Amino acid sequence: MFKSKLRVMLTILVLCSIFISACGANGNTANQAGSAGETATGTDTAKTEASAPTIKKVPTINGDIEIPTDPQRIVVDAYLPTLLLLGEKPVGATATDLENVHIQDLIDGIENTGDSSAEKIVELNPDLIISANSDPELYEKLSKIAPTVILPYETYRGVHEEVEGLGAILGKEEEAKEWLAGFDEKIEALRTKVNGVLEEGETFSIFGAFGKTFYLYGDGIYRGGLAIYKELQLTPPATIQKELIDANVTYKEVSLEVLKDYAGDYIFFDESNGAEMDKKDKVWTSIEAVKQDRVFYLDAKRFWPFDPIAVLAQAEEVTDMIVSQKEKENAK
Repeated sequence: MFKSKLRVMLTILVLCSIFISACGANGNTANQAGSAGETATGTDTAKTEASAPTIKKVPTINGDIEIPTDPQRIVVDAYLPTLLLLGEKPVGATATDLENVHIQDLIDGIENTGDSSAEKIVELNPDLIISANSDPELYEKLSKIAPTVILPYETYRGVHEEVEGLGAILGKEEEAKEWLAGFDEKIEALRTKVNGVLEEGETFSIFGAFGKTFYLYGDGIYRGGLAIYKELQLTPPATIQKELIDANVTYKEVSLEVLKDYAGDYIFFDESNGAEMDKKDKVWTSIEAVKQDRVFYLDAKRFWPFDPIAVLAQAEEVTDMIVSQKEKENAK
């Protein structure tokens, strides 16, 4: 009987040993497979990172240009505010760019390149240059320094176009989308505010005196046109709508004598380059908006810029002007 029990115990021990060995083998196989999988994944990731493109082509007026996908040292001649709102701080910008009153709290550390001085730009060692100046001679100089993207003035005819366009060039599509969402929300609130005080059918004109010449402005980049007509969607007189906005004309030179034909119920007026309207001129004082003291005189430093940051600031100022004017009128 003792021998029988011993055989049973030995049989059980042998079976246990076989079972434990089998489990150990399976565990090692699984571990080896896991390690191999991790190694393969790591290798694939490394290969993907190594193969990520470092340059891309963008279409320009000078053909397709190869630029870095992640530029680190950008120099600009125009478009400075748009780069800043996208989270890109250039290493250099023109004196005019840096004088923009709407971005003074954002430009620390950006070098002044004067009037796009090639010598100064070389010193900054840029890996990308963005310019609005389409002069072929300047392009030839700049393109020898670094890849140069020329985007002439009025390439973009609105805030969304400009932010999305430069966002695509710089690989900042998500930043562009986020900024525009905030912009649209603010503009919608301003439209609601200004529409709340306007009477149906009231019209607005943008006039300018530049030197000895008079101008009308449409919904383009000049004298707050983007903010007044495109963003706030204020109504122009029929003559402005037909001859400028519908005709895709951003400004038109006219004589003082015909200004009354383009005058709205309210007038935004810019005096620049030494020009100063004779407020007692009979032609000027015959305009109904002038008689009713409905003329808003624009600050050139604030209304000459036309970048997205400036457009938002101008829309805010125009809204405040109109609301304040309406309060004065209603108090009479």
